Amino acid sequence: MVRYISLLLFIGLAWGQNPCEDLRYKDIKKKSLDEMSDREYEYFMMKEKGCMSYNSSNTIVEGAISLTDTVSRYTKVEVIKESGFSFGVAPSISLVSGETFTNVPMGATLVITTPYGFKLGPLDFTISAAFGGYQGEHAGDVFNPTVMGVGGNLTLASLVFAEGHAGIVGEGTGIRGFAGVSLEYLMKKGLNLPVNILVGGEGFISTNMAGAGNSSGWGGLGVRLDYDF
Repeated sequence: MVRYISLLLFIGLAWGQNPCEDLRYKDIKKKSLDEMSDREYEYFMMKEKGCMSYNSSNTIVEGAISLTDTVSRYTKVEVIKESGFSFGVAPSISLVSGETFTNVPMGATLVITTPYGFKLGPLDFTISAAFGGYQGEHAGDVFNPTVMGVGGNLTLASLVFAEGHAGIVGEGTGIRGFAGVSLEYLMKKGLNLPVNILVGGEGFISTNMAGAGNSSGWGGLGVRLDYDF
């Protein structure tokens, strides 16, 4: 039993040692091949392979650590917006719709944007939530699809933005997308106002729009007024 424990201790200590720093290996390495004995050559080749393997594995580990640090730097949740939370209402002028709708739906979406998020290179990603109500009609039957989702906003240079939320659209799971131009620089930097206007295209897709298992959607022009508080 003692012999096995001693063997395990020896393996544990040897596991973390760097074979490149072996004193006998370093002494033999100074000799030319002609000067090495057969036993020295065998020992040298064994340690040489171990040294190459050790250096290779350390390179992989260091690369993994570097990659982890890079990912952590880009995905660290922090305060992105110094202005805090914003509250925005986006009336939607629908232009196209699926077969579920006889007439294009009309309504509005409320978006609450938090100051929290992370940076993706030159882009700022902020976490937000969306809630909306729309009125739809199919062959004279009126139904009112609702929108509830969680997602975020990507903004480039306070000018171009893309926004997405996943959750419930109508009676099934779905997504909402909104992308276009932000007037933040003009409204806040130029006019010093606590509001921002976003203009762009807005679209909704659902796996079950009206409760009959029908996938459908609609899209159109969206204009949103955000107020910071």
